[in-house]
Amino acid sequence: MNKLKFILSLCLFLNMSCFANPKEETIVCIHGFLGAPWNMYFLKKNFEKHGWQVINWKYASRDQTISEHAQELITQIIKIQEDNPDKQICFVAHSLGCLILRAALNVPNCPKNVKTSKIVLIAPPNNGSVWGRTLDRFSLFKKFRKDFSGKELCSCENFDHLGKFPESANILVIAGNLGFNPWIGKENDGTVAIDETYLDTEHKHVTIRRGHKTIIFSKKTFSLALDFLRDGAIN
Repeated sequence: MNKLKFILSLCLFLNMSCFANPKEETIVCIHGFLGAPWNMYFLKKNFEKHGWQVINWKYASRDQTISEHAQELITQIIKIQEDNPDKQICFVAHSLGCLILRAALNVPNCPKNVKTSKIVLIAPPNNGSVWGRTLDRFSLFKKFRKDFSGKELCSCENFDHLGKFPESANILVIAGNLGFNPWIGKENDGTVAIDETYLDTEHKHVTIRRGHKTIIFSKKTFSLALDFLRDGAIN
């Protein structure tokens, strides 16, 4: 009987361990332009399966400037920290979300410990977007993208005005090259050229065979992000 109790207790312990959070960290997911939280659901669901707490941040991408979105993101981050004071925050962002995060880490009230986060940037237009500037020649598109963050995306050749990512942050950029956009004229994901995804500050960079919209639903993207957030490595 004692042996049976021991075996049952051991099985219960092992089962509970499988669901224990392996990291004392929270992941904040940030979708891109014209996106919504469901765009990041594939990544969120899979991170949660591995025991992470995930916050899928929602914002109306067309209705404010990048800097205004950034201030709202910092307000959310401060609230997350208040609710989880013992957890470090990591970030996984896509496209415009990467620029909002970049701006957020440079606002005056950004918590200092957030500047040491692990960050995964997926298909970020860090050096602007040739395709965006091409579309912006058409008046109908200008009306559609509005005069806030969409205008910035389609007019800026770089985003130096947002500030740089902190040197203390550990950053991975995941770019896609499954694009056939002749207006870009370089290897691209259909929306952003690979050379537009690089930062001029220290970071890791990897390119995978995915398009701009589908890259966030890729098992390869998730695998790279998971390994990086776990131990800062790319496997």
